[in-house]
Amino acid sequence: MAEEKPLYPLRFAPEESISKHWGTETYKFADLGFVDSVAVGGWLGGNSLGELMETYLERLSGETAFEWYGTQFPVHVKILDVRGRTSLHVNAGDEAAQQRYDAFGKTAFWYVAEAGPDARLLLGFKKDISASELYEACLDGSVGDLVNVIRPKKGDGFLIPPGTVHAAQGPVKIVEISEASELFFRLCDWGRENDPETAREMHLEEAFDLIDLRQFRIAPQLPASGDVTVKLAECPQFTVTRFRLDDILHVHAEPLDSFLLYTCVEGAASVQVDAEGRREDYEVRAGEVLLVPAEVRDFFLLPREKGTVLLETRISPRSEQDSYINE
Repeated sequence: MAEEKPLYPLRFAPEESISKHWGTETYKFADLGFVDSVAVGGWLGGNSLGELMETYLERLSGETAFEWYGTQFPVHVKILDVRGRTSLHVNAGDEAAQQRYDAFGKTAFWYVAEAGPDARLLLGFKKDISASELYEACLDGSVGDLVNVIRPKKGDGFLIPPGTVHAAQGPVKIVEISEASELFFRLCDWGRENDPETAREMHLEEAFDLIDLRQFRIAPQLPASGDVTVKLAECPQFTVTRFRLDDILHVHAEPLDSFLLYTCVEGAASVQVDAEGRREDYEVRAGEVLLVPAEVRDFFLLPREKGTVLLETRISPRSEQDSYINE
């Protein structure tokens, strides 16, 4: 039997930006059916992420991810370049999504890459509210008075659990890392829903019992920090860690049994691996994503530019009881 060729870190070609009334949406890394990122470089170049998962299974994603998600790669990354105001919407959790739509739920994380002085994020409710309050506020457009309004700054990060209403107002550029799902429900479009020329479907009734009506406590903002690594989000669906990379960092992935996904938000870096006695470098620049397969268990991260910032995404072992609780 021929020896299996070892996998290596993979870059992916981004999809073309999709124009929205509020700005643009660009998928950087995704296995969603309607979008399937294509690897570039090396002998695996030209294969889509979906094809790679069908062939290499847990060698690519890791045993935990494969156990929970099968041949579906568990996370995706996109850039939201918000110039106007997005609709207010909510995501379903895994259980409801599976039972009602035969789909994965969507836990999401927003990292603020850029923010102008007028940027705002709407995230969860200021206080406990009733279903009737929410319904009336969505219909008359006053729901903005019920939600937390945040003035984001560059480097802020927010975990958005299922059931949490959320929206963004520009100018703000957001890196969204989330479960491999685009199942969401639009609750309010700030008056556009009443204009025949701009109206989009609303899902208020469909989503009503999915919405968390409790007060949402915003996590403390990250202090200015020179720390090399800061954990930004940790939940059963994924863990996101920020790296400020000024020096070489040795990464031992042996105990993780997970892919490592590096999204470069500033500067440039490379992953250096030992391939048959020689060092090979795989570069990732601002706006790009690099996937380190689970079987690549020992490598170096090297900064290529001063002030390089990477977001590392991985999955931790999880139990049947794992769930996210906003408390």
